[in-house]
Amino acid sequence: MTNVTYQFRRSLIAHAQEYALTESALVWPGGSAALADIQAVRIYSIPGLQMGGIGNIASPSRRCAITLSSGDIIQLSSAHFLSPGRFEDRSPALIQFAAALVARVRAANPGARILSGMPPLLWWSWVLIFGVLALLLILCIALGLIGLTLEHQNTLGTFLLFFALAVLLIGPISFLRATWRRRTRTLDSADISKAI
Repeated sequence: MTNVTYQFRRSLIAHAQEYALTESALVWPGGSAALADIQAVRIYSIPGLQMGGIGNIASPSRRCAITLSSGDIIQLSSAHFLSPGRFEDRSPALIQFAAALVARVRAANPGARILSGMPPLLWWSWVLIFGVLALLLILCIALGLIGLTLEHQNTLGTFLLFFALAVLLIGPISFLRATWRRRTRTLDSADISKAI
């Protein structure tokens, strides 16, 4: 069994870190953990954010969170920092590393939890933020239309304003759909790329 490595840099102030997967351990600068001591591996993706006319605000990324028996969590990301505002997508290398990690952890610790999907706190935060945003837009449109209709103030200008608000609903609703698909579930498949 050959060693598998993954390297990325988190941010401007961080140095590039290399994680190596040997036959029996996960090794990184300043530490290591036996594969039998890995309690959970969670693989998930975070959708990017695009805005019409502006383009890409935040690029999508993939993550691999490794929970050790000590409770420490090691977070690997496919977003490799190059310079301010510039990230390189290292998804293929992260997927290869995560697939090897999952296979070796399953062999060394059959009781380890192998999960896909966002961590519950992150998932619920996104659902609440975009759910509340969608609800507020719907309420603004409904109450505004009702109020203007009762006051007989419906004009082409107000219709266009409410149409623009309705178009804005596309963003939060599409984010809610993307977030729903990223809920936590047990990863049974050996094909990591389909899980994230």
